[in-house]
Amino acid sequence: DEREEMRLHDTRIMHFDIEATSLEASFGHALCMGFRYNDEKKTRVVTIYDQPAKGDEEPDAGLMRYLHNLLTNKADILVSWYGKEYDRKFLNSRMLMSGLPPMPPLNAEHIDLYFTYRGNLKLHSGRLQGVSESLGCPISKTPVRADVWRQAQRGNKKAMGYIVDHCKRDVDILHWLYGKLRPFVRLHPPVSMEVGACRVCGGTDYIRQGYRMTA
Repeated sequence: DEREEMRLHDTRIMHFDIEATSLEASFGHALCMGFRYNDEKKTRVVTIYDQPAKGDEEPDAGLMRYLHNLLTNKADILVSWYGKEYDRKFLNSRMLMSGLPPMPPLNAEHIDLYFTYRGNLKLHSGRLQGVSESLGCPISKTPVRADVWRQAQRGNKKAMGYIVDHCKRDVDILHWLYGKLRPFVRLHPPVSMEVGACRVCGGTDYIRQGYRMTA
């Protein structure tokens, strides 16, 4: 459609977060992933029940195929919270276990706001909830009990709905934090191909503020 054609000429900044059954890919699998482009107002969440596996495949094989295409072809810059240490590695592991090749976008053009926070702010907590609350985010995270997580794994629709809402809120908070912390991202990937445009916002209106030595 026209919107997708427009994206081919724009930098697609995608905020993403996964929910899984374990912290280790060897013993667990992904339940869902939430994602939102920077210019969109709503977060979408895709689950293992939306993209089911086939036969004796890994339970999240169908989801991994969908996410592999999404992250490889539909995003230029990825934004996450601690995603370089968890989400990226977990997805890479599960995709390899599902017989898929590695994804170049998860190894480059990836802004991890957790490390942006660590290098620039000093708050009581470095967790997504603690940082967002301290900075005044209007969106609240939801707690998830272990029994709800287990029920979601077994296909309980109500429990899975709760996990989806939990994931959606995390992505919405991430999107809000990106707006707050973006000025601190020193090596922000370029968002525009226009010569002379700001690499962070793509703008071309400048205010002279003296000189500094660059790399």
